[in-house]
Amino acid sequence: MSEGNIPFRKTLDERTMSRGSTDPAATVVPMRMGTAGVGLLINDHGEATRILSDVDTYGSAGELMASVFDEPADSHPDSMSEMVFSVNQTDGEEHRRVRRALRRVIDTRVRDVSDQLIQDVQHTIEKALTLGRFDAVASIGEPIADSVMSRLLGLDANLVSALRTAVYQGCPVRELDGTLVDWVRDRRAHPADDLVSDLMAELPSLDDRQVAANTRLLALSGVEVLAALITNGILCLAQDPRTQSLVRDDETLLPGLIHEVQRYASPIGRGIYRMTKEPSVIGKYAVPAGTLLVIGVDVCNRDTSALPDAHRFDPTRGQDFEHLTFGRGRHSCLGIPVTRLIAAQALRAILSGTTSFGLTVEPSELRFHDTAVMNGLVELPIWVECRGSD
Repeated sequence: MSEGNIPFRKTLDERTMSRGSTDPAATVVPMRMGTAGVGLLINDHGEATRILSDVDTYGSAGELMASVFDEPADSHPDSMSEMVFSVNQTDGEEHRRVRRALRRVIDTRVRDVSDQLIQDVQHTIEKALTLGRFDAVASIGEPIADSVMSRLLGLDANLVSALRTAVYQGCPVRELDGTLVDWVRDRRAHPADDLVSDLMAELPSLDDRQVAANTRLLALSGVEVLAALITNGILCLAQDPRTQSLVRDDETLLPGLIHEVQRYASPIGRGIYRMTKEPSVIGKYAVPAGTLLVIGVDVCNRDTSALPDAHRFDPTRGQDFEHLTFGRGRHSCLGIPVTRLIAAQALRAILSGTTSFGLTVEPSELRFHDTAVMNGLVELPIWVECRGSD
């Protein structure tokens, strides 16, 4: 059993632990969403699960997402109708066609490079542990995510840096896609041994902008979601010596640990979007078609009406509770298997290479990036006692 109420992100801890299980105002909340107008923030696990499962009523939100996260369409010479969306922002046959192709090329590429990925993780952890005291974001989370993106997608350091800027510093999506389109155009002319070249060979009908949009989707998941998942897991363990000992002694607990980190310390905040295709009732609200819905993933994962002790971090609870960190159904994250593989290997390596580790600062001193979409630490300073050290 873990020590339970370990601190994570202060604002998330406060919201989820103070919310009453019968307080409807906290579960479905109207909010203004850029030029998309007033939408609904869904903080209820049951409602969120229903919405993500019903693709006929609640579709992808490509056009509205663009209006929330980027500049208005009329500020650009190209119109909204010319915008290109990634597979998670489309529905119907186009979604099925591209998702099937992506699934094939991802599975093939991961099989081909899984040994190298695991070696990269092990090398990164071993190098970090020799430091004794270090920032786990800069020394573990980011280097591991960068190596995954390099091996899978072939992205160079400049592109990875641009992706991080897009996530945490508000770089417009159009600007990022312009950079990626140039890179994709070069890749099409000079194919390489990477997933993006594989996708263009698998679906030659995709133009450069479509390939770039899907590259952005995969890269953002890999660069920041993976890095945040690993470092959030280290943060949980650094405050929980009992769980450290349990998993060191019994590696069969590792899958449950990864599952609980994904739930309790989700790297995703308000990061899943849907749009009503027809009039609908959500909570106490009757909403028209065309309403943007934002799933508060991290809050839903701690919904005590769905999981009574959801505010407790307990890696021994099993994996029966369905967290929403990677979505659900037809639009669930394509990178779930490789993300879990890499995160598990990273936590296994740091646990097996140490006898103990912890924070060098108080949890209240930790800073998260100032975004509601992601739960990513700016820094995670830790100390480690290495196995076999004097």
